[in-house]
Amino acid sequence: MHKIGEVRFAFAVNNFPPRVGGVETHVHSLVVALQSAGHTAVVITVGGGPVGTHIEEGVRVIRLPERFRVGDVLGFPPLGTTRRLRRLLAEERVDVVSVHTRFFPMTWIGLRAASRASVPVVHTEHGSGHVVSSSPVITLASRLVDRTIGRFVLRRADEVVGVSESVVGFVQRLSGRRARVFYNAIEPASTDGRRHGDKSHVVFVGRLVPGKGAEDFVDTVAALRRRGIDVAATMLGDGPERASIRSRIDRHGLAEVVEMRGRVPASAVRSTLAGAVLVNPTVLAEGFQTTLLEALAERGSIVTYEVPGAGVLREQGHPVVIVQQHDPEALASAVSAMLAQEWPVTALDGWYWKDRAEEYERIVEGVKR
Repeated sequence: MHKIGEVRFAFAVNNFPPRVGGVETHVHSLVVALQSAGHTAVVITVGGGPVGTHIEEGVRVIRLPERFRVGDVLGFPPLGTTRRLRRLLAEERVDVVSVHTRFFPMTWIGLRAASRASVPVVHTEHGSGHVVSSSPVITLASRLVDRTIGRFVLRRADEVVGVSESVVGFVQRLSGRRARVFYNAIEPASTDGRRHGDKSHVVFVGRLVPGKGAEDFVDTVAALRRRGIDVAATMLGDGPERASIRSRIDRHGLAEVVEMRGRVPASAVRSTLAGAVLVNPTVLAEGFQTTLLEALAERGSIVTYEVPGAGVLREQGHPVVIVQQHDPEALASAVSAMLAQEWPVTALDGWYWKDRAEEYERIVEGVKR
């Protein structure tokens, strides 16, 4: 296989571990995989830890001060960050800047700094639609940002990739830009290939926020129990809806059935998914949830509403059922059918970060100048 020489990367991102989320996991995993392939990378991010330069789990991270934060995902760096980043790109002799998600301040800053330093930019889009919110103000503001800054980023980046077909379609609708698919990936399975856990175990993984589907998950568990299906349930994740979800569990009389474990390490997520049915009732504009891959890697199965990536995995022969109707009773029927059958084990070939790093190398080779 053709191999490119060492590339020096700068990842300009708003959020990075220990903050948690799909983008954070994607960036961290890609950086580690690229370094393992012989490349050099530095991550420039906002907040999330002490200001300064640190080596964190083998990754060099420059943490800038965060002046203020909107919600729990959108932070703003200090004035002058573009100039500082431009100088850093020159000092580090960076070959390629990687930015992620169209509406983050560090995406815009990274693009401007790279342009001034004559360094090419690869933008990875993680959203398959406009931000979904119950607040009309947030909805209006997010669409305004998408149609101004977001559209500018998508049109000006040297290369644009999206983490699923749905994301690529959204990029084209918003900006007219043709992007290529660059799927999410995972680390290899932590099990030895045998099925583990209770087959009648259902799991929810996600933040406890409106639209993520925690309410539908609890209602699905209640529907299964009414049908005489003796399932155990685990919820992994935390958020502002925790109290209301706990109340919902209690109203259904499921206090001894549903375990709310809150936020747990990634290793605990995967061990919990082993042999279980992942119930994924999100209606948010997801990119590509790596939880789907993790469930399959740990010999679990998936019942989900229509989300990016689920169709591809189903077509490859994996145990994935897509429920078109957004209804807990429909989810319960799908889970019941899933529990009643044995699925053949299909290898997740091509879905690991080593594969994705090789793909990213080919993308980068096309934009270096």
